[in-house]
Amino acid sequence: MSANPTGDTIGEILKRTRESRILTVEQVNRETKISVNVIRWLEQDDLDSFSSETYLKGFLKNYARYLELDPDQMWSMLSRQRGRAPDGKGTFWDIEEAVREEKLKSPRIMQRIVLPVLIVVIIVLTALFIHERRKQANSGGDVGATGASEASLCVAHNSWDRGQV
Repeated sequence: MSANPTGDTIGEILKRTRESRILTVEQVNRETKISVNVIRWLEQDDLDSFSSETYLKGFLKNYARYLELDPDQMWSMLSRQRGRAPDGKGTFWDIEEAVREEKLKSPRIMQRIVLPVLIVVIIVLTALFIHERRKQANSGGDVGATGASEASLCVAHNSWDRGQV
């Protein structure tokens, strides 16, 4: 299916533009950080090699921008080439919306790792605190006001027995 009035596909336009600028795939790779395989997929119209529409759209727009082509026009042409509506709700929009919604959810690492570890740490610290309190209570703990008053009562009791008070 043709992408434009001349009948060229997106891949053919990208490749012809790159070659007219006397650029190799490797040069494009070095300057854009787009992998050689991705560049070849785009130029060969091998669009099923992309793991999602979002990646396809991003790489196509970056490559088009690098070649000084209009990225939005290239995306619209690709959508028409594939027989899809370029704008509005459709397959591309649904996928991008799902990606956006997934990013808004709380990170799974919080749910699966951090939260359980935090709960275990709180339980362990609480158990240690209770253990120390019981240990202090059994060993006499602090000789604070209670211990001092008991000692003075003993001295007073002994003095009373001896008749020294």
